[in-house]
Amino acid sequence: MTGVGRYALLVATSLLTTATLADTFEDGSRYAFSASGAEKRVYAIDLKNQEVAGRIDLGEYPDQVLASDGLEALIVSHRIARKLTLIDLADEDFRQIDYALEMSPDYINVSPLGDTVAIYDEVKSHLEVHAVKRHAVLLAADDVNTNGEFTFSPDGAALYWLDSSTGTLHSIDLWSNRKELRLADPGQELSSLSRSADGLLGFVSGASTDEVFVINLRDFSLLATVRVPPNPGRPWGTADGRYMFVAGRSSNTVSAIATDSLRLKYSLRLDDTPLSIHSGWLDTVAAITGETGSVVFIDVESGEILEQHTVGQRPLGAIVTSDSKTMAMPLSGNGEFAFFNMRDQTIEKTLSGLPLDIGEASIAVSNNLCH
Repeated sequence: MTGVGRYALLVATSLLTTATLADTFEDGSRYAFSASGAEKRVYAIDLKNQEVAGRIDLGEYPDQVLASDGLEALIVSHRIARKLTLIDLADEDFRQIDYALEMSPDYINVSPLGDTVAIYDEVKSHLEVHAVKRHAVLLAADDVNTNGEFTFSPDGAALYWLDSSTGTLHSIDLWSNRKELRLADPGQELSSLSRSADGLLGFVSGASTDEVFVINLRDFSLLATVRVPPNPGRPWGTADGRYMFVAGRSSNTVSAIATDSLRLKYSLRLDDTPLSIHSGWLDTVAAITGETGSVVFIDVESGEILEQHTVGQRPLGAIVTSDSKTMAMPLSGNGEFAFFNMRDQTIEKTLSGLPLDIGEASIAVSNNLCH
């Protein structure tokens, strides 16, 4: 049985009270994990049965919770305590291991292969990459200045970040080789980098100049710039790599950039400020979440609006399962998860009764690739 299969089977054995072993998936997308800071607890959400599958109590306040398929573990960051908690999902008692740090984990990110973790201390401008299973530091870098997130290359060997204070895109690999590319004048707002599914292209939005920079990540050169509606946010890619979507935050628009031609294909005006864009159902549809609780489904190819819903609360992002069929969305302040059928663009269920401060969801393997 594969590692993913063992992970799914053991979680099912240990957590589930209503499902049987025959119900488990072996694709790594069965469970989402979301934390409550007030309860110091992680909730496991069964994405097939759309119910709470189990609860894992923590000793410290959780900041970020990430699921790693490669480690068969949850990784929980604790900034004040300066440590990580590793929760062994292959252990029937969910053994917790303290992983002490000499830095504050202000931001963590798991590599696409799931075997290493990037840890960033914002005050120290210090970045480290850890192989947590071996308790080894693979990379340590100073003078890493960014207010945004880090993006891994597909093989986990390189990291990318933006420094808006200098208008520069940076990268570093596990051999400490650093590169930089000046994209904009100092002080202009730049989004984090989103990469294409194959890792060859990078896309960065310039909110001050209303354009998207397209970077050739092989030689770290600027390949093209694409004009988009005002105040663009971070790009969101389709899993098949054909399109990059960009939300125009001050113009209430979503624009699609074709990655083969690097041209703007269409821009769609909405009634709500778009927050996130998630493709699904074999990348034929995309769901756009809005600031006031709207969820708009569009046809990826044409930009035509297919369905619209209102969930009544600002969504905390969303995750799409690796089979591209289901989107799960935690709702800030409501203590709820909304589940959508991506093929039919319908709300399948709203799961209530969760803590009001339930946070963003993490899943080991998903349809969301570019971030």
